[in-house]
Amino acid sequence: MKVADLPIREKLMFLDGLRGLAALYVMIGHSRWLLWEGYSEGYLKHPDQYNLVGKFFVYFLSLFTFGHEAVLFFFILSGLVIHLKYSMKLKANSGYQFEFGQYFIKRVKRIYPPLIFAIIITTALDLTGRYFGFSIYHQLTPNHSINGVVFDIMDFKTLAGNLLLVMDAITPVWGTNGPLWSLKYEWWLYMIYPTLFYLNKRDIRWSFAAVTMIFAAGFLAPSSTLSILVQISNYLFSWWLGCVIADIITKRIPVRTGPFSILILLFPVLVIFRKVLFNQVLEDTLWAVAFGGLVLGLYTVHNYYKELKTLSKFKWLGDCSYTLYVTHFPILVFMNGAILMSTGNVMPRHFYYVFAGIIITTCFAWGAHFFVEKPFISTPRLKKPSLPLYETSR
Repeated sequence: MKVADLPIREKLMFLDGLRGLAALYVMIGHSRWLLWEGYSEGYLKHPDQYNLVGKFFVYFLSLFTFGHEAVLFFFILSGLVIHLKYSMKLKANSGYQFEFGQYFIKRVKRIYPPLIFAIIITTALDLTGRYFGFSIYHQLTPNHSINGVVFDIMDFKTLAGNLLLVMDAITPVWGTNGPLWSLKYEWWLYMIYPTLFYLNKRDIRWSFAAVTMIFAAGFLAPSSTLSILVQISNYLFSWWLGCVIADIITKRIPVRTGPFSILILLFPVLVIFRKVLFNQVLEDTLWAVAFGGLVLGLYTVHNYYKELKTLSKFKWLGDCSYTLYVTHFPILVFMNGAILMSTGNVMPRHFYYVFAGIIITTCFAWGAHFFVEKPFISTPRLKKPSLPLYETSR
C-alpha cells in the first residue's frame, strides 16, 4: 500500500522521529555550551592548540546553536497534533461537539508527570551541586555566557509558579532548568485552544482572523502590561500555524501541500540576518513560518514521492523527547560543576565531555520516559503496528 493511501495519522508517523531529532538538537547545543570552553571565550584565543579533528568539531557543533529557534518547531508540531484529531472529526462531522473535560485531563496527564519529575531531578542535582560548592551554581565559571544565564532559584513561590506554569513571567524557572520556560506557552495555548476550536468549527477564517488580531495586539502592547498575556499572544500565531497545517492535511482547507514548501527559503535569510533585521517576536514568527513550510514539504515528499523511512527509525527518540527536553539541562549543569571542580575551574578544550553529556542525558531520558510518560498516554489500538503519540515535547 502506498503511503498516500494510508490513514492520516499513519501518514504522519515520520514526524515522531523528526520531533525526537529536534529535542536532540536542543540538547546537543546545550551540551556544547556547558561542557566545552566555547568559541569566542575559548577557541578564538588559542586556535593553534586544536588539531584538525578538534577544529572540525568546533565548526560542526556550531550548527547546534539555534536551540531557541528549534522550540518554534515544537510549537508547530504541538498545534498540528492537538488540532489534527479535531480537524478529522470536523471533516467527518461538522456538528462534532468538543469535550473539554476529557481534553483537559489528557493535557494534564501529558504535561505534569514529566514536569514534576524534572523539578525533582533539578532539585536533587542543584542541592547536591551547591553542597559540593560547584562554581556554576554561584555564577563563578570561567565562561561568562554561562554565568549570565544559569541561575539557581528555589523557593516556595518559584515552585508554585512552575507548577502553575507561569514561570519566566511571574516567577523564574525552577532552579537551573532553564528550558522549562516553553512549557508555560504549551499549557496556556492548550487552554486557549477550545475557544479557537469553536471559531474554527464555525468558519476556519474566523479562527485565523482571531489569532491574527490577538497576535497583533500582543505585538503592539507594552511588554510590562500583563506580561504573561502578552507573552502567550506573541507565540499564539506560531502555534496556530500548526493547526492550519492540520486543516490543510485533512483537506478542510482545500489547497495543495507541495507549493508551501517554498517557505523553507526563509531559513537561509533568517540565519544570515539572525538577531539583526527583526525584533525577537517577528523573527520567531518567521522561523515558525519556515518550519511550517518544512513540515508541509516533508509531508508532500513522504506521502507522494519517497517514503522518509530514515526519520521513522528515530521513533524511539521521539517517544522520550519530552522527557529529554525537560531533564537534560540540570544534568549538564551538574556535569559542568563536577568537571570544573576536577580541573581547577578551567573549561575543557576537547569535546569528550560534550559527547558524554549527549549519551548520558539521552540514556537517562529514554529510561525515565517509561514511567513518566508512557503510563499516562493512551495510544489507539489498531490492527497495524501501534501509532506513535504525536504530542509536543521540549
